[in-house]
Amino acid sequence: MGARFRRNRPTSPEDQRGLLVPVANPEAVAPLLAIAFAASPPDEPPPRVIALVRRAGVADSDVAPPTAALTAAVQYAQAHGITIGAQAAWTDDPAADIIAAAEDARVAWILLGYHRNAKGGNTMGGVVREVFSKAKPLAINVGVFIQGTDRPIERVFAAIDGGSDGRAVLSLAMRIAQNKKCKLRALLVSKRMSPHPEPDLVEMAREAYAEMGALFHSDVLTEHSLHQLLRQSPGRLLIVGKKFADEVGLPLDEVPGGDRCVIVVQGAETSDCAE
Repeated sequence: MGARFRRNRPTSPEDQRGLLVPVANPEAVAPLLAIAFAASPPDEPPPRVIALVRRAGVADSDVAPPTAALTAAVQYAQAHGITIGAQAAWTDDPAADIIAAAEDARVAWILLGYHRNAKGGNTMGGVVREVFSKAKPLAINVGVFIQGTDRPIERVFAAIDGGSDGRAVLSLAMRIAQNKKCKLRALLVSKRMSPHPEPDLVEMAREAYAEMGALFHSDVLTEHSLHQLLRQSPGRLLIVGKKFADEVGLPLDEVPGGDRCVIVVQGAETSDCAE
């Protein structure tokens, strides 16, 4: 159905729950929703899936037509016995409307995919970068799923630092690991590249262990490089903070490893960690 989103609605961590999942490419829906489902605790609202329809050449109407991606999302949810909120909406500015929809729904997370066309370009026309930019001053975390499949996940790797990105990475990784009852290995990204990381990182790891027990393990990333990051995370799912991903040159298009799933996260700077 169609929608009109209220602009600049103030958000705060206290009343934000759930995920907004914008979809555009039907072929990328399955892995994106698999992660969204895994990151949604049973006591939170189900993921809200939105497909934005550009107006170009179409007469204005209150009702936006469902897209192939939205149809694929509904079918995937039905096939897996999962409830989602689904809507289509007109847009002239996809990034701004994604942010407006997230604020209107008061979600804690936006989870979207990085889509490429056959020529290798970003078919969302830079929407991912714009969402990162527009969400930065808000109390909303952003996760960008840049590749992968919806095959079961046996272990989660998370590269965490002591900043807002690292806290959000750890929160998302714990959500997924606890829901899937799988192991989580945190790679502590120390500023001083020491075997003894900063106290805030150590405390984050201790709190995670206290909550997860034997399912949680931590290690120190021994070198700030993409090669070492991938070497120390030999699993299917790797979650990395955007700032660190930029530092090591993690590409927002394709990561070596074939079936490896990678999520790049930007944490909300206005809160320690939106749950």
